[in-house]
Parts: sequence; C-alpha cells; structure tokens
Amino acid sequence: MWTIFSRDSSKDFPYEISESPKYVFNEKSLWKLNKGKKKNTTQEVSIFEFLINDDIPGSETRSALAKSAVKHLKTLKHPNILSFLESSEVKTIIYLCTEYVEPLQSFISSQNNLHTDIMNQYIAWGISNIIEGLKFLNFEAKLCHNKVNIWSVFVNKAGQWKLGELEYMNSVDNSPPSYVSELYCAPGHRQSPFSIDIWGLGVLIWEVFNGPLSNQSALKIPKKIPKEILTIYPKLVAVDPMNRPSYDIVTSTLREQGYFGNDLEKTMTSLSQYHILDDFQRTAFLEKLPSLLETYPKNIALYNVLPSLLEMFNYVKEQKVIFPSMIKLSTMLDDQEFEEKIVPCIVKLFESNDRATRLLLLNTIELYASRLKADLLNTNIFPLLVSGLADASPTIRELTVRSMVYISSKLNHNNLNVELMRHFARLQMKDDQGSIRTNTTVCLGKIAQYLDPKNRSKILSSAFSRALKDPFQPSRMAGVSAFSATQQYYPLIEVSTRVLPALCQVTLDPEKGVRDITFQTIKGFLGKLENVSEDARLKEKMEEEVANTTSPAIPTWAGWAVTTVTSKFYSSKIPQKDEKSVELSKNNLSNTSVNNCEQQMHSKLLKDNIVKNVYKEKQIESINTLQF
Repeated sequence: MWTIFSRDSSKDFPYEISESPKYVFNEKSLWKLNKGKKKNTTQEVSIFEFLINDDIPGSETRSALAKSAVKHLKTLKHPNILSFLESSEVKTIIYLCTEYVEPLQSFISSQNNLHTDIMNQYIAWGISNIIEGLKFLNFEAKLCHNKVNIWSVFVNKAGQWKLGELEYMNSVDNSPPSYVSELYCAPGHRQSPFSIDIWGLGVLIWEVFNGPLSNQSALKIPKKIPKEILTIYPKLVAVDPMNRPSYDIVTSTLREQGYFGNDLEKTMTSLSQYHILDDFQRTAFLEKLPSLLETYPKNIALYNVLPSLLEMFNYVKEQKVIFPSMIKLSTMLDDQEFEEKIVPCIVKLFESNDRATRLLLLNTIELYASRLKADLLNTNIFPLLVSGLADASPTIRELTVRSMVYISSKLNHNNLNVELMRHFARLQMKDDQGSIRTNTTVCLGKIAQYLDPKNRSKILSSAFSRALKDPFQPSRMAGVSAFSATQQYYPLIEVSTRVLPALCQVTLDPEKGVRDITFQTIKGFLGKLENVSEDARLKEKMEEEVANTTSPAIPTWAGWAVTTVTSKFYSSKIPQKDEKSVELSKNNLSNTSVNNCEQQMHSKLLKDNIVKNVYKEKQIESINTLQF
C-alpha cells in the first residue's frame, strides 16, 4: 500500500506515500493529492504530487508554478493557511507534504448526514476562516492569492478551512500572473490587485452552495446562496473591482444579517480566545458547551474542541466546569484514545478536595466507569472514591454508594469483599440518613454476583438481616426485597438457619406493605426447601448455583424482587445541611460550591420517577415504595 520515498535519492524524506492518488483534480489543479503517513508512526499527512513532464507544452511554466507554491507555503504560517511539513524533488516528481487535509469540495459532498442548520453554521465558520486567511495574506504578508475558489480550499481533521494552491500567488505591488485560468480570472484584475481575492471569496461562496463553477456568467444567479449573504454577495462578484467591499465590511455585514455569530462560530471563537475571556464569560461558555456538542460535526468535536479543552484543563482553575464537555466527547474516542486523553483528567479530578468536583464525578460515573482499566481503578481511583462513603456530606455519601454499582465488577478481591463491605456495614449500622442505609442495601443486592462465592452468603445474609431491623421503613423493605432477589446465593442450610428466621421477625412489622412482601418471600424460600424435600436430586443443583459468579435463572416467586432491586435506588430527600455537613471548613472545601451542588443534586433526586410497588396493587402511601 505504501511507497517509501527513500527508495529514490531522498533518503532523508521522513514520509511514506500511498501507491495511488486519492484525489485527482485534472485541469482544476497542477497537483494530485495523496494520503501519506510519517515513517514508523501512525501520523497521517497529505502529500501533493506534481509530475514534471517536459513533453507537455508549458511544462517549464507549470514546474515554476509548482515550485513557487512550495516556496510560499514553506514561509507562510497562519491558522487558515495549509501547514507545511516537508518537500522533496525526486527525479521528475515534486512532493509537497502538509498536515492531513481533504479538498473542501469533497468534504462538503460527504456531509449529507448533517442537519441543514448545522451545515449552514459550519459553512459560515469556514467562510470566516478564509476571510481571516485572506486578510493575513493581503495586508500582513502583502500577497495576493489570485486563485481563491473551492479547489484551493482544504479541510483539516479539525474541520478548519485552509487556503492552499499558492502557485499563482504574487506581491500586491505586482501585476497578477497572466496564466490564471480564464474561469477564475477576476474581472478588472489589473486595476485593483486587492480586489482580486475579494472576488475569489465571492466565487468560493457561490461554489460552496451550488457546486463547481462552469462559467463566470453563472455568478449573477445566486441560486442556493442563503438570503443572509445576498446583501453582500453581489458586491463581492461585481465586475467593477472598485465596487467590491473590504473584508471588514463583508464580516460586519454578515454579522448584522445574522449569518456570522451562530453557536458554532461563537464556540470556535471562545476556544481560540479563551485566555482573554473574563471568569464570567468562561463559566458561561463552558456551562453551555455540553448541550451544543452533540450537534457539531464529529471531526470538529474530536479534533478541534476536545484538544482545546484538554489544553485548558492543564492550566485553568475551571477544571470541573470543563469536565462535562470532555466526558461527553469521550464517547467518540476509542479505548486507547480514552486512556491517553481522558483517564489522566479523571484521576486528577478524583485527587481534588473540592466537593463540587466530586459530585460531578459521581453524577457522571456511568459514562466512564466501564472504560477504566481494572488496575488503574483499584490502585488509583478506588481509594479516593471510597473515601466518599465517610464524607460529612450526605449527598456525597449517597452518590458514592450508588457509584459502586458501576465499578464493582472490576474491583479486586480485597477492595470489593473486604474494604467496601467494611464501609457498607458501617453505613448500615451508623449512618444517620435512612435513605443512605436503604440504598446501601439496594446496592449490595445489585452487586451480589461479583462477591466472592466463598463468603457471599454470609455477607449478604448479615447485611440484609441488619436492614430488617432498621427503624426506617424503606430500609426494611429493601432488606426483604434483596433477600428475595439474591435467593440463589444461599446454601439450603443457611436458608433454614439464618434467612428464614430473620424474615420471620418481620412478619409482625408495623407496616402492612412490609409484612406483605415478607410473607411472599418466606413462601418462596419455603417452597424451595419443600421442593428439595420432595426431590433430593434438586439439592445438588441448587448448591451448585450458590457458587455461581453470574446470576442463574430466577424463579417466578422472586421475579418481583429482582425487578425492584435492579430498577432504581430509593429516592432520598437529603437535607441540604445537617450537623455533619456544616463542618466543611475543616476539610478545606468551599461552602458555597458544596451547598450549590447539594441543592442541585437534591433537586435531581426529587425529580426521579418513583417506582410503584410491583408486588401489590395497594401502594404504601407513606413512602410510595422503594426506588432502586
């Protein structure tokens, strides 16, 4: 697939080229465009190829143009001009290596899946890119491009439009070359060199919306050009160069008409000017960004927005405000990119003592937990995460409990069966929030399959029996439900000596709802024992299930409990402040950020839909049943 330049005379050329050109422009360009890569790496590049053929009329002029393009591109550095990497002349071929790009015309044709509004926003941003590039060429570099059209613009991986095809470029003080093709030769080009590229901008706009130009007379009919551009477009392609506007007038007019200033352009501007924004502007921008990202083209999100956010993350204090956008974009990354780019940020945030940051991590853990490697999780993250189970803030404790559902499958034996169970036992016995005690039981029911089979039945029966004695009604209900949902993990001897005696104590519970599900659960366990009594061969099969690390088939009588335990957690109503959480200053944390985050989380919890009682038509009016 790849040809190495070094097979010829240029042994030091560090790039490889694809054997077949990817884009052939025919009469539209001197060049063929190939896909390439840097040797011994996966870095993609673009390699423009010009064939020197002395048998073709005008070959000497064409060769001079190609060499001029290389010379200009090598010396010009601007975000909206193609980035030069390397060049080489090998026998009869000139190679020009640049950042990886594709022709604008090809890129636009491939974006049929984009919503029309988003595509229009993207094109507006692209046009603004080219205007900035042309302003740089004309007024700072004192150069005229002389061939601005859809074939001279390329798109890099980040979605930016870049000016290329610099072979016809010359000084603004000189007359433009006479050999520019008639189709793209600006009327009155000898009268006003500065107006040539303005006219080319008009041609580019026409071609972007209508396709490649066939003759100059077509420019008089706007066709599909948006109405917001029509105020300025006729002036861009005016026959008299003196009637063409300046770049500043073009920009201000398009902004007044509402074509510039859309969400995508504002995002790109804010990213490029982030260092000069004030704190209020930064926060407002970053808080709005996550809702916009899902509408942006993938290449812009991955190769423009994400790198900018990663760079910001390393030197700004607004890390927790940046993270929601980063984690949203991370779903587009493969596992290797996720590990290289996102995981270090996650670890760094977990190391923070700021409670608002911890709340953010806990609220989004389901988006990234499955992609964390087990070694990293157990060594670097779990010790920091589990500390939240002893936090003074009830919200932190509760969300930390819930988070264990997403990571338990990757925890090692000690972290899961010893460390986490120690914390869970303490929460069940000593936490002053009934909802946290309840959800600890619920969580344990959810992660039961990952516990060590050698100790699982004892851990579960002890924890659920403890829940049955809780003064908080939902906690008792959770204990009964969890017993039923995990019925396959108890040896028959334990069912008869520990599980059933514990459940029988709840048959006199003051709440009828608790009594009802208790009787149903007892009947199920008794039926299991009765079946073994009738057919002793069933005992061996049931005992084998106890050692399973996956959930075997659940009997019908326990189905309601499994549904309850695996649906949602109990919807708590944690107070915003209690005796423990007022001591925030001792932990070097911000009272304001904590209270704001707890209020936000409290509101989120209250909005959760309450799961109705699945095992009785009559609902318990006092708590609207469990929510797991």
